[in-house]
Amino acid sequence: MSNKRFLFIHYHYPPIRNSGVYRNYYLSTALTELTDNAYLITTDNRKYLPNEVMEIHPNITRREALTLDYRRIVAWLNGKKSKAGAQFSEGTKKSHIMVWAIKIQRSFPFNLVLAEGALLYIINGYRIGNQLIKEQKVNVIYSSFMPYADHVIAYFLKKKNPNIQWVADFRDLHVEPIYKNTIWPSLQRWVEKKLLQNADLITCVSEGISNKMRAYHPKVLTITKGVTPRPLITQYDVFTIAYSGSLFLDFRDPKLLFQAISALRSEGKLQKIQIIYAGKDSSTMMKWAADYSVNEVFVDKGFVSREEALSIQDRSHINLLLTSSSPEHQGLLTGKLFEYFEAGNPVICIVKGVQDSELENIFTELNAGHIAYDPSGISTLKNFILSKYHEWEATGEVAQTIDHQKLKNSYSWEGQALKLLSAIQ
Repeated sequence: MSNKRFLFIHYHYPPIRNSGVYRNYYLSTALTELTDNAYLITTDNRKYLPNEVMEIHPNITRREALTLDYRRIVAWLNGKKSKAGAQFSEGTKKSHIMVWAIKIQRSFPFNLVLAEGALLYIINGYRIGNQLIKEQKVNVIYSSFMPYADHVIAYFLKKKNPNIQWVADFRDLHVEPIYKNTIWPSLQRWVEKKLLQNADLITCVSEGISNKMRAYHPKVLTITKGVTPRPLITQYDVFTIAYSGSLFLDFRDPKLLFQAISALRSEGKLQKIQIIYAGKDSSTMMKWAADYSVNEVFVDKGFVSREEALSIQDRSHINLLLTSSSPEHQGLLTGKLFEYFEAGNPVICIVKGVQDSELENIFTELNAGHIAYDPSGISTLKNFILSKYHEWEATGEVAQTIDHQKLKNSYSWEGQALKLLSAIQ
């Protein structure tokens, strides 16, 4: 057992139903298993956000920092009974005013008062952190973006306690070359580099993000999301392709799948099929399904719990992943990808943009499924769907092809935790 005693700073731990959030949860649990008692600073917004009941490790002491930010205000306006809580639909996010509002609230210095966490959370998180460091002999701070408030708290704690090691984690880039989600990008990079110069280690969820962060810090390590394979369960009676996630403006696009299925149905090659969607963007998905004349086989489950989403993944014959890439940035390994790996069923990944070598290497290594590029990949996508459909017609199921041994060796939570501990010994 390592002698490290961690202080985790995670605004999201859960409650928000988002697959990226669970990386913080499972990695902190694995690190606590391998170390001593650990401590957690998170937001007290938990009661206002869509909750996911998950048992916290008994050796992690949770402290909630008083928070007043837009998440709480939106939840108040929507009403606590709103199923989506403080989440915004993609339709809302696409409005011209909202696009600019989001860019501003994600950018320094405005993110310190307008983004998740904001000043009250930062002040209270810093106060709680100093108390824990003094009383509990904490020797490692681990903070994860987003929001940036977590890194700001860690930065000031490190300045106050320079002998403590600080690990600054990135599940996304702050200045995104694909999404262009900030204003004044040069200023953002300058501030970020100044802030991170006090960190002892930068960790990133993918090699694509790590490559970008090496411009900010000399010590960068890729710590992917880990996996815990789930047991096999009976698949749906009807051949099913499912997407259990959200859209992101115009950067995640399922229309290539709808086009392929529409063509195969018109050719009389798909007789029994359903497309299941579970997420907060039902209206957009239903519109696109109608546009491609696949609305008759489209099943909308709406905004579901994590347990329901995992059940849909486990029972589906193919799971759909949507992502994007650009010449400036590839390797966007979403948390959803690793959820699908845990289910083990074949994955169709539709990439909007240029070829993504990191993603292709993972799919090849694990034999995970098929990658299609929009708009050029329609032919190979149709062939892949048809091959799995014929398998289902012949056997009543679609077999898993993913290499479970390689999955366990390369992507276990314990393995990711050990990699991090080795880097800070």
